[in-house]
Amino acid sequence: MKATAEYAAAKIAWDMKDCPIPEGYDSCRIRKILEGAFEEQGYSGPVSITAYADQTETPGYILQGLFSTGVSVAHTRSAKIQVLWDMFDYPIPEGYDARQVRPSIEAAFKELGYSGPVSITAYGYLKHTPLQALSSTGVDVVHTVPG
Repeated sequence: MKATAEYAAAKIAWDMKDCPIPEGYDSCRIRKILEGAFEEQGYSGPVSITAYADQTETPGYILQGLFSTGVSVAHTRSAKIQVLWDMFDYPIPEGYDARQVRPSIEAAFKELGYSGPVSITAYGYLKHTPLQALSSTGVDVVHTVPG
C-alpha cells in the first residue's frame, strides 16, 4: 500500500519523559525502527523526528545516539504542561505583541483551573520569528526550515 501525497512525509513528536528509551536499548536504532514502521504503513517520504526531553536529565550517550542519526532533541523543562507551538501554521497575529504570548497562554490555563508551571516551545523559521520578544518571556524557540 502506498501513502497518498498528503501522507508521504511523517513528523514525529516524541515525549521522552512519558515514553523513555528502555534501559539498555541503543538510542542509535530509534530512527531506523520508526522509519521501518512508517514504511510498513505505506509512508514513502522523509520522517522527521523531534524528541522532547530535559537534556539535563538525559544521559549524554542517549542524546549522542539520537543526534548521530538525525533525531532532533528539543530541550524542555520538567513541567506538567508542555505547549508545543507550530509557528508555521499558527503564527503570531499581525500587530500582536510577542511578549504577551506567554502571559496569554498561562492565563488560559489558569482559567481552566491549572496554576502550575507551563513550558512553551515554539517552532518556526527564525528569520520570521520575533525571537528576542518570545525568548525574553521564557518561550523556547526552535529554528526549523519551512517545508
